Amino acid sequence: MNTSTTPPGDSDERLGPWLAFWGQFVVLGALAILGLFVGSSGQPGDYAAGLLLAIGAILLAFLRLKAWFDGSGADWSSFLFVDKPAHLVVVIPLFTVIALGGLFVAASEPGSLQSAGVGLFVVCGLIIFLSLKRVFDKLDSHE
Repeated sequence: MNTSTTPPGDSDERLGPWLAFWGQFVVLGALAILGLFVGSSGQPGDYAAGLLLAIGAILLAFLRLKAWFDGSGADWSSFLFVDKPAHLVVVIPLFTVIALGGLFVAASEPGSLQSAGVGLFVVCGLIIFLSLKRVFDKLDSHE
């Protein structure tokens, strides 16, 4: 006879967070492999864009793993966005300059480097707006 000491639904409740935590590393690993695959093609700009994607995905995976070992929050929003209005003074100009750099890269000849420049512009814009939203949501919750 097989007796279990855990209730029937208990293992399912523990499986969800475990899959979510390790699933982010599977996605980041797939992005790193995709970046290396794109970088191996012979198009102009593919090598740099692919290598930057692979390096960025690997570094982000290591930073997420370090945050987990340090015991800090496990959610992505506290990892990626700022919480204080004083930090917006750094984030907004920095990502605005990076976004403009992405537009200058996108102004080059058509190809994957142009797509990477437009993608960089869009991601920087999202980071700016989501950081603003997070800061003002934190300010509203304190009132």
